[in-house]
Amino acid sequence: MTDDEMPEGEAIRPFAVPITGKFAEAAAGVLKPYRQRAENGFPDSPPAADSPFMTDIETMRAMAEPEATARMSLHSMLIDIVGLSFDTALDHVRALEHDIVRDPAPVWSPLVSARAVLESCLFLEYLIDPSISCSLRLARCAGLWRKDTDHATKAARVFGPEQQAKAANMDTYVSRALADAKVLERRNAKGMLVGYKVDGDAAALDFSITERARTALPAWIPMPNGLLSGAAHSRPWMTDRARKIGLNTGSSLVGEAATVMTALTVAMASLEMSLGAWQGYFGSDLGETLTELEEHRRQGRLYLLAMAHAVER
Repeated sequence: MTDDEMPEGEAIRPFAVPITGKFAEAAAGVLKPYRQRAENGFPDSPPAADSPFMTDIETMRAMAEPEATARMSLHSMLIDIVGLSFDTALDHVRALEHDIVRDPAPVWSPLVSARAVLESCLFLEYLIDPSISCSLRLARCAGLWRKDTDHATKAARVFGPEQQAKAANMDTYVSRALADAKVLERRNAKGMLVGYKVDGDAAALDFSITERARTALPAWIPMPNGLLSGAAHSRPWMTDRARKIGLNTGSSLVGEAATVMTALTVAMASLEMSLGAWQGYFGSDLGETLTELEEHRRQGRLYLLAMAHAVER
């Protein structure tokens, strides 16, 4: 029997039970060592000589100046963002570990934390996707940098003239840096900036979380973004379920073990996706780490499934 199958004649749906203290402690106990293994699973070795990372570096070094230096600078920022994205994902996983065990039990917050993990990891994967060219990678980075600068400019309006001046300086700096790297603007028929092009490879200003998740996440996880967005945006089609479950309990909302399991599954899938992209781009040997994570995930799910059965019975 696979971990997705139920005994013949079984009347319950896996994890369709309230969150108990025992289940919450067990779930957090599954997630924490998984996160620690993902966090500490990187080998202490430089990128492989035949890795896409080194190919990108060699491609840029072969260019004429000042274009070579400008593109190397953009690429360095890209690598810095990748590290920041992974650290941010781990921060949200730690938050999830603590949220699971709080009293009263959480309802939708685990899914919101899982969504933050997913988005951080998709950001990372989008930038170091090992299957794309150096020029497309730089075009993607340019789009995200411009989008971030636009967000900072809008936020500066709230904080006053000094912050607005800093934002304006940053906008000028970004425009100059992209021009030096020969990153070309892409505009639509109305003249609006819609993305960038580098050596013929074009990228948008941003990427679709839903579309990226569909193509980048491991095949063993169903498309999760609809559920996560329903919880994060408090859509009634999603949140009303918790109210109905709580009708006969005296509580306004009741969380299910299913939401905890969905959050754990998304967080784990996201971290594995990140490590897979890292291995592909830098040529790092993460095979042992990924194998251990997969085994831990499978065993953890079986253990928690057994606990959910015990609650229902």
